[in-house]
Amino acid sequence: MWIDNDKDFSNWCAEAQQHSAIALDTEFVWTKTYYPALGLLQMAWDRENTALVDVFAITDTTPLAALLQSADITKIFHEAASDLPILRRWCGGSILPQTIFDTRIAAGFVGLTASLSLNRLLTQALGITLPKTETRTDWLQRPLTTAQLEYASGDVDFMPELYSILSNRLKTNGNEAWFLEEMLQYSAEKYYAPISPADSWKRVSGNGRYSGNRLAIIAELAAWREKFACQNNIARPRVISDEQICLCAETTPQTAAELIKSAGMRPKNAERYALPILNAIARGMALPIEQCPAHKLLPLDSKVFKDRTERIKKLVLKRSSARDIDSVLVASRKDMESLVIASATTPWPIRHPLLEGWKRELLGDTIEQLVRTEFSATPSLFN
Repeated sequence: MWIDNDKDFSNWCAEAQQHSAIALDTEFVWTKTYYPALGLLQMAWDRENTALVDVFAITDTTPLAALLQSADITKIFHEAASDLPILRRWCGGSILPQTIFDTRIAAGFVGLTASLSLNRLLTQALGITLPKTETRTDWLQRPLTTAQLEYASGDVDFMPELYSILSNRLKTNGNEAWFLEEMLQYSAEKYYAPISPADSWKRVSGNGRYSGNRLAIIAELAAWREKFACQNNIARPRVISDEQICLCAETTPQTAAELIKSAGMRPKNAERYALPILNAIARGMALPIEQCPAHKLLPLDSKVFKDRTERIKKLVLKRSSARDIDSVLVASRKDMESLVIASATTPWPIRHPLLEGWKRELLGDTIEQLVRTEFSATPSLFN
């Protein structure tokens, strides 16, 4: 069903409210804008009942907001992390989705990997392979082609059946409660918290090569870029790229002409953004050294740090394998390293994801013994 007016959209969402589970997906374009540009919304409760929503024709999104916030209806996504922030923003930016079922993460709780594409997961679970002919298509164009509509429909047609299979497997292998706990992240306000401009320098590629006032310049430029790009909905690299930010820190240009020559900026951007960029550079150069941002020093000998991280990794792999859980859902390398650092710098009790909730249950008393007893036995460099 093609929906291009508020009445049909409201009616379809009302009918969807009568079903226990609804599959949703989005098609978007994310090249020139700070926020992904939503082009199409797909919804289905079974193979025969699929709706493709022309988001440009909808002026009232409250029916979808009600559906997303209903605790009584399971909303099925594949890679909910991609779709939910987009739909939340489309619905006004303040809703908190409830009762989410992410088929990608569910796969990681039933003995499969959590990196499977929807197509590969459908092939393994249902023996269905979808054509992937429109992966690089323009979803903002109108009218959409027949091929685009068929492709978009296929992404939700079979998801309710996939949900049923994965849900049953979760019940069978005993991981359902842990999976549902993991899904609660999508209902928390902090999950949708915007990036802090003050911390955006940490995301600038190559920042690790700099310190002192050069790092302060990167921090000033990154903070300005984050605020400007967000306010004007422009992709960050289209304002100033990470590479150009680092070149500004190295060469400290003083004019628009120097921004072009030394930082590799396009003349149009150099002229347009010269004043705020040069002011940011000046602020970074003038900052007292003791006030400059700094990279955190490793509080342990590098070998001790690596050994402790490896011990956590072995525990995670062992316990995950025993419960048919993909280890990447338990802890990333960064998660393990942050726990090692916390154990060396923070008095007990330590607040950390690996020491809370289902992950603490999975890793048992062993993880606490490592952190409280064995890891604290070797003094940190700060002691």
